[in-house]
Amino acid sequence: MKENALRNARVILLHLPWLALLGWFSSVAWFLCDDAFISFRYVRNLLKGHGLVFNPGEYVEGYSNFLWVLELVAIWWALDVAPEDAAPWLSVAFTAGTIAAMMWWIARLPLLCHRGLVAWMTQGLVCASATFAVWTSGGGLETRQFTFFIVLAVVCLSLYRDSRRGLLVASLSLAAAALTRPEGPLLAALCFGWFVIQRMADTGRLNPDWRRLICLATPFVVLVGAHFLWRYSYYGEWLPNTYYAKHVRPWYESGVRYLWAAALETGLYLLIPLAAVAMRNRWRASQDGIWALVLLLVGVHMAYVMRIGGDHFEYRPLDFYWPLLAVPASMGIVYLGSRIANHRWLRRFSPRLAVGARTCAIVLFVPVLFYTSAIQGALLFEGAAIRERIKRLHIELDDDNAGWLLAAPGMPMLVAVSNDLRHQTSRQFVALPLAEHREFANWQLRRWKPYENMERGVIPDDALMVGGSVGIRFYYLPDLKVIDSLGLTDATVARNPVETPNHQRLIAHDRQPPPGYLEERGVNFTIHPQAPSAFKALVRAEYAVKVGPDLWMPFDSPDQQWVFDRFAGRDLRVADLDYWTELLGDHQPAIRSDWEVYLFGNSLIYKKEQCNPEDAEPTFFLHLYPVDVNNLPSRLRQVGFFNKDFAFRDQRIPIKGEVCIARRELLSYGIATIHTGQYVRVDSGFENLWSGEIRR
Repeated sequence: MKENALRNARVILLHLPWLALLGWFSSVAWFLCDDAFISFRYVRNLLKGHGLVFNPGEYVEGYSNFLWVLELVAIWWALDVAPEDAAPWLSVAFTAGTIAAMMWWIARLPLLCHRGLVAWMTQGLVCASATFAVWTSGGGLETRQFTFFIVLAVVCLSLYRDSRRGLLVASLSLAAAALTRPEGPLLAALCFGWFVIQRMADTGRLNPDWRRLICLATPFVVLVGAHFLWRYSYYGEWLPNTYYAKHVRPWYESGVRYLWAAALETGLYLLIPLAAVAMRNRWRASQDGIWALVLLLVGVHMAYVMRIGGDHFEYRPLDFYWPLLAVPASMGIVYLGSRIANHRWLRRFSPRLAVGARTCAIVLFVPVLFYTSAIQGALLFEGAAIRERIKRLHIELDDDNAGWLLAAPGMPMLVAVSNDLRHQTSRQFVALPLAEHREFANWQLRRWKPYENMERGVIPDDALMVGGSVGIRFYYLPDLKVIDSLGLTDATVARNPVETPNHQRLIAHDRQPPPGYLEERGVNFTIHPQAPSAFKALVRAEYAVKVGPDLWMPFDSPDQQWVFDRFAGRDLRVADLDYWTELLGDHQPAIRSDWEVYLFGNSLIYKKEQCNPEDAEPTFFLHLYPVDVNNLPSRLRQVGFFNKDFAFRDQRIPIKGEVCIARRELLSYGIATIHTGQYVRVDSGFENLWSGEIRR
């Protein structure tokens, strides 16, 4: 007993640093993303009795994670924990389950040499992976749950394929994976096909083992088939609406870039060959093709990812690769270490240099660990330092931020290619890094989360708004009906043809409403982020209504009479010409030029008397010079300012009589100097029409 206790303590001490490393990386990578809140709104509507819908009465399946949604419903109902709080921790639980399944696999796998070393290396390859850490919290998405069920199914097929109970668990796991992510049925079909061939090898007969195949396939077919039937009866479609919204046409060129970038950054170019070495060795030793199943799942899934063009998120669909490949890759390292240690040339050269297989394996493991984790680790911490919203963020590693990395042999070339691939993919919204999704979500939460405290019943029942990025803002505006301009939750938009050629596409952002659709639906309302006062609300929109203590809702509508009718009896304010004339009349402009520019707190007001449409046509430039240049992203430090140029037409403020008014909010942190004006394009470049400067 004492020896067992000491051995267990030693194992824990050996593995604890890896788990601590994963915990550290995961805390750095902790985030929520806007897309998760789409599912959260479905969760809320189901609990409120509206059904699994985004807009009450509109039956559109704008999610593709059915089981994840039901789990969040159950947690909110039973424990009163909202999905935005529950989802990341549920993902952490599935991370723990994934690691436990891997360790159980290694502990029970027969004919495994150096079991403890393989377990230690496997833990290291997974826990040192920044990509694996990113999806520990999962951004609120179902990614790690899918990984857990795939890993559990493969473990059961590896260890318990002779047991009906093991086959049942494998089948239920594959069914759960299929109910979690849309590619689940594809991976399940591969598992079934592999099982047939492996059973032939196990029994030495060419006839399939129909009894065990039926035992494996039946629970999956029943559960997944029932879900397809339910989907068709509930939504009237065999496939989720997200399929129609996202799948335009094959996009191999983007998929190749996506996978090539993933291979360089996460070391797939090392893990897959090492797993192939383990596959060959294990098949020759025991005719066990479990590593062939792993490589089959990874290979076919890569072909699938290549066809769809990759993903909007940074290597999210590939998440199950790392735990599946880590075990055979570690075995491949041990096997190669053993071959090197026992090679004749080493002993012949000098008997004193002869070393053990474990030592050789560890010597091989160190560079493998470095080259599979270093680039992504550097990118993770570079992204962690970014605390602002940047559209199409491209993090570039160079001597300034990753000199230690570039000092390693071969790394300058790998990093250069990786930088270029990420630059190419980011231009088409492919593989956008964690930092961009995190900061976009944080920006949206700051703007929209206060609406959770607004009075219910303020938004008119017949109000209808259009918008993209329908996650966070409409989760906190649950009473507002919305048309998703990208089509995820709108069946008509999702089926509108896309003529854009592949080289101009933006992944998951291709669809647009068909001509006349918004007018036909009667879009009549546009809500803007909340404001703490009527003045700040009216800087953002033409109307403002008080919806709670120190909480105002700015909004626009093309129908003023509709606004007066629907908000009668409420504290409604209107930013009409009289309002602006009275407000600006008591203040001196900060800039006097073709336009007068007024500074109110964190907002600029542009005003022009005797204005005509031609005066408002040229682009307004707005350059914000921060107090601390370190607030600028690295790509802007050379120019020294934030560029917030805008068009008058985007301000949604009509020309009223002969007066033009435009409003623009500034950034929330310290701005030292504001430089603004208007410009037009000319043959030689740009020509300023007027400009001015405000020092704060």
